Amino acid sequence: MKVLIIPSWYPYPQKPTAGRFFLDQAIALSRNSNYEYEILNWGQNEYQLQIRHPFAAVSKIVNYLTAKTETRNITPNLKEIKIPHLTWTSRLFYGNIKALVKKLDSLSRPDIIHSYVTFPAGFLAFRLAEKWKIPYIISEHSGPFPFPEYVIRNKVSKKITLPLHNASAVLAVSRFLQAQILSSCSVQSIVIPNLVDTDFYQPADKEEGKCFSFFSLSILTYAKGVMDLVDAFALAVQKGLDADLYIGGDGYLRSKIKQKITKYHLEHRLHLLGYLTPQQALEQYQKCDCYILPSHIESFSLVLLEAMACGKPTLATDCGGPRDIVTPETGILIPPKKPFLMAEAMLKMKENINNYSPARIREICITNYSPPVICKKITAIYQNILQK
Repeated sequence: MKVLIIPSWYPYPQKPTAGRFFLDQAIALSRNSNYEYEILNWGQNEYQLQIRHPFAAVSKIVNYLTAKTETRNITPNLKEIKIPHLTWTSRLFYGNIKALVKKLDSLSRPDIIHSYVTFPAGFLAFRLAEKWKIPYIISEHSGPFPFPEYVIRNKVSKKITLPLHNASAVLAVSRFLQAQILSSCSVQSIVIPNLVDTDFYQPADKEEGKCFSFFSLSILTYAKGVMDLVDAFALAVQKGLDADLYIGGDGYLRSKIKQKITKYHLEHRLHLLGYLTPQQALEQYQKCDCYILPSHIESFSLVLLEAMACGKPTLATDCGGPRDIVTPETGILIPPKKPFLMAEAMLKMKENINNYSPARIREICITNYSPPVICKKITAIYQNILQK
């Protein structure tokens, strides 16, 4: 069987984490099955032009003009096919995605297409499958679904509905996202969660004598709840919490967070770590006592799995996807946008930390989210579709 994987985002040298999950899952699929895989890289991020960044757009155009079509083997049965293509906002001529179909005439016909996120990848899969007369599936990850740019006068764009209604299967990463797809597009989907690399994310020996600490990793935006987290931590400290908070990631709220740190006199308690590589993030997961997720909405939450794989309990907002992940055995769920309740949960977590078993938390993660488990579910979908 030959599978063409089409991700909506893809890593490149200037942004190695952009779409990294899609590439990681493709690698995991290749290592956990004997099928032949190809992953399409058209420069999803690398050659995407944005009006609000005109100077960067000029640089991207220059890079595009010198880019070459090429292939490389990532694993013995996973090949990356790079076919450079300029794209832009989907509001203008479908973001130039329709033109990409003609560029892909050189590709050999696969047996099935697996696309990640309905637009642009799912839409491209729809067009290619129509041309090749083969089935395709869509794995949806977006949160919220659909993105506001695809809703016009309360009606979901055909860029979303056409691919979804014609797919042989639609996969959703959580029950929350499954419900959103059904309510907005009247499409049934199958819940298959994200996977986490449980070989990379592993527990480490606990440092003795260190202060209790919480860790959070995200883009510093309002939607990720980082301002709520800072307020909650300040409240908890006022109530007697003796702990440190480490926040990884960067974003436009960094300066506002610094102002709050000064306002609340948390200079020696709240630590902004900035951008973290996967290795640096792993070290923070291993060092912390609890991972905390303050988001307002998440279709899933891979960071919760990464923390669990390291044996850490999690404190998360009940903002969608986390509802499938966090249980009383692995952590605490609280309502989003409620700093007071988050502060209470932080105090409760520290008080009851010894009731959580790191070994059991990791076991639950491996049983439900490890690569062999998730890849088996995905490849079963391929088989069922091709046997019809």
